[in-house]
Amino acid sequence: MGHKQSKMNEKEVKKLSKICDMSPAEIREWHKDFKRLLKGGRYLTPQNFKQVYNEMFHGDATHFAENVFRTFDIDGNGKVDFKEFLIGLSITASSNVEKRLRWAFKMYDVDGSGTISRQEMCSIVQAVYTMTAISQQNTIPPQKLADDLFSKLDTDNNGEITWEEFRDGALNDETLLRLLQIDPEGGDE
Repeated sequence: MGHKQSKMNEKEVKKLSKICDMSPAEIREWHKDFKRLLKGGRYLTPQNFKQVYNEMFHGDATHFAENVFRTFDIDGNGKVDFKEFLIGLSITASSNVEKRLRWAFKMYDVDGSGTISRQEMCSIVQAVYTMTAISQQNTIPPQKLADDLFSKLDTDNNGEITWEEFRDGALNDETLLRLLQIDPEGGDE
């Protein structure tokens, strides 16, 4: 956050509490965890972000973590500070389905063009397969699953998925919703 203190000032806590819809106590706890994770640093880098994800999942989470990092790095400076981390975390854990879908859309839209190509869909689906045991639970190869998802979502058949197609497709199909929100563990919403 730009200072070397280990504690956050109350003004920062209140501001983040409003932005992230978290209690001040939750914010302080996340801040302690964030500092512990950084071992004295001020930012998450792509390297330590990948390391954290690889510790959380059984497979190789490197590619998936790169995409999550990109969505958390709001200012695009190649580092995630505590505020960006907390905002990203609050979005991915939000009870607001549309908010989580908007985050997922941004993750699938790797090049930031405002649409999702078939290649981008394949890339993220492959990353999820590599990261989790989903490939062992699912007999559908990742390329086929990505192609099936893409076909369901690209309702105008123009070769790209818009935000509206993504949102509408997900909101009309519970299985699709879970897959698109990147819920590899299959937990309840």
